[in-house]
Amino acid sequence: MENTSLVRVLATRINEMVNIPLINEDNEQIFFELIVGILLQIFFNTLDMDVDI
Repeated sequence: MENTSLVRVLATRINEMVNIPLINEDNEQIFFELIVGILLQIFFNTLDMDVDI
């Protein structure tokens, strides 16, 4: 899926720039993928609403 690849790439870039103390890198990656996925879903849903009107 293209969205999965996009989420992974964006989350990896964020993970390289941000370090959350006391959390290992694998868990940071999962966290950022979750956050980026949620934000992209909200963004795409907003675009869909704007286009339908």
